[in-house]
Amino acid sequence: MHKLEHIMQLDIEYIKSFSEMETWKEGVLFYNKDMPTYYDANHAHIWRKINNPDALLMDIKEFYQSKSLIPRLYLYNVEENQTCIEALETHGFHYEGFTDDVQCWNGEYTLLPHNPAIQIERVTEDNMEEALAVEMSISTFGEPSLIKQAFEQTYHSPYFTYYLLKLDGIACCTANIFVSGNQGRVESVATLESYRGRGLIGYILQHIQQESVKQGLEYLWILPINEQVAKVYDKANFKSVGKIASIHAFTEGKSINEIRQDS
Repeated sequence: MHKLEHIMQLDIEYIKSFSEMETWKEGVLFYNKDMPTYYDANHAHIWRKINNPDALLMDIKEFYQSKSLIPRLYLYNVEENQTCIEALETHGFHYEGFTDDVQCWNGEYTLLPHNPAIQIERVTEDNMEEALAVEMSISTFGEPSLIKQAFEQTYHSPYFTYYLLKLDGIACCTANIFVSGNQGRVESVATLESYRGRGLIGYILQHIQQESVKQGLEYLWILPINEQVAKVYDKANFKSVGKIASIHAFTEGKSINEIRQDS
């Protein structure tokens, strides 16, 4: 797969921006006791070959339970770690499998019709509440109170820049870019339900592409949550460079598939 080691490293840097991290020989464990229900902030990410699955799973459970957090993990390198997958149920884990597309901007711009009603702004203290209202309307992002807490934390991070699109003066679309080194990752792309289907995402994505060129970024990544979203990003010249297979395991609470279906 084309340079997927870049997106894996960027993923770690991204989560480190709002979580504490402990490094183990099999991977890393992220946690944020201030936001215990924020899934992204509280997961182990395991990608190296596991020699003793039973010991590892017990250690992961003990690690998170000692912090009053629900044990959750993402397991990559699934072909080499089949014995660990087989041990999950024995240790009280539910699990689900994913094959996620990875898209990278190819450096080309889509020709979009000029629309004088569209205005794209960088999010500042002056328009933060408008941007937050858009994000809080998206159920797949989580509970509104949790979205607000996570937004406020990442907004003040120097690694994130938020953008707000207005149509006829009404805030209706947001997205942000996380930058680490020579790489960027587009996150939290959101459009108010009543404004979907108008192609607004294309305008805000192109604005971020233009900003990434100004910053001299070598790679600009985006991770769609499903095939339908991937097609939208493809129209903005984010092209698939491969797929990542993973297992998401958790001892209690909703699965990621359940959260997406509830949206």
